[in-house]
Amino acid sequence: MKRLTLLFAAVALAVSAVSAQVVQTPVKGKTGIRLYDKVVPRTEIILPQIQGYNCYKADFHTHTIYSDGEITPRERMREAWYDGLDIIAITDHLEIRRYEKYMLRALAPYNPDGVPYKYANAGAGNKNDKNAPMLSNLNACFEEALHFVEKEKIPVLPVRGTEIWRSPKTTGEYNALFLKDINAICTADLFECFRRVKEQGGIIIHNHPGWNRPTMDKSEDQERIYAEGWVDGIEVVNGRTLYPQMIDRCINEKLFISASTDLHIPSSQRYPRGGEIFRTHTIVLAKELTEEAVKEALKAHRTIGYSANNFIGEQYWLNELLNAAVICQVIGVDEEAGKRTFLFTNTCSVPFILKRGKATHKLLPFQSLRINISRNKETEEFYPPTFDVLNMWTAGDKHPRLTFEIDK
Repeated sequence: MKRLTLLFAAVALAVSAVSAQVVQTPVKGKTGIRLYDKVVPRTEIILPQIQGYNCYKADFHTHTIYSDGEITPRERMREAWYDGLDIIAITDHLEIRRYEKYMLRALAPYNPDGVPYKYANAGAGNKNDKNAPMLSNLNACFEEALHFVEKEKIPVLPVRGTEIWRSPKTTGEYNALFLKDINAICTADLFECFRRVKEQGGIIIHNHPGWNRPTMDKSEDQERIYAEGWVDGIEVVNGRTLYPQMIDRCINEKLFISASTDLHIPSSQRYPRGGEIFRTHTIVLAKELTEEAVKEALKAHRTIGYSANNFIGEQYWLNELLNAAVICQVIGVDEEAGKRTFLFTNTCSVPFILKRGKATHKLLPFQSLRINISRNKETEEFYPPTFDVLNMWTAGDKHPRLTFEIDK
């Protein structure tokens, strides 16, 4: 009964979000008439608690105009809230800051000689002098985002981070998160850069491991990076691309699974709002929305990836998510026919595609589904409600076979 009450509350919340879009009547002001008010609601992604942990939605890989993105840090924070996220990291490139040259051109008249400052390559300090000091304050983007969130009282946790890049074919790209000072990790020596991240207590994610590479096997550089214990997690999903082999690596090497957008453009251009499919994100199972609690969850690899209504993760956590989200009840028993009728009720915003034998069923968000399951002819016992969940992915490039707990 308690879970059904939560379902009704969730449906009420979803309905209230839709009703918030109603166009209002014109309002006369002192100097003009406001023709309409349209309240744009947050697209709420409703997920259950799992084993007492809250499901926080995080995007650990985004860019802004401070490197090669097309929108400001403030807009990244604002759209994160409207997209239903709880945590967001702006990870502008450490080495490539393409848009700074346009900013410098605009600021050139403010310099004494009218000539813009020399564009800096952040990873090398200066291409002519690798020991030259950085010309850019690499913390400025995060500080702008943090100031905006605090000023506007947006309940989203911003994470200080950066993307470390060398050659995709030999080294790959990595996000360094939860840094104290991005400027302090800047060095031409890649491995020294990683060491400095760890000295600050940072978390490192191996990004899009199959991008621009003929194989996802570890290169010589990557063998060392992993052997040193610098990598904490892997971006198993980048945007809408899934790297199934990386699920196995995460599980075998005890790393957390991450799914991120890698957005450079506005999110609305890639993930239209409407509540049917949400933007790619990582579900972080944590006790509270604090930096310490989120880092603890990542270290314990309590994460599930989400992309295009697919869940990616360890089978254990996928099973816990399914049973937390779906109420399974026996509503009828036909002893003569040897069948039980189950009612499955989905309490979350994402559908589940259930396959048993040749039959496939789609359990839609906030809806119920009846399924008959027959008795085992050999043992005379009823089969448990077990299905292959086709929109879940786990080790071995497989859909997990999961059994529902029957609610009394």
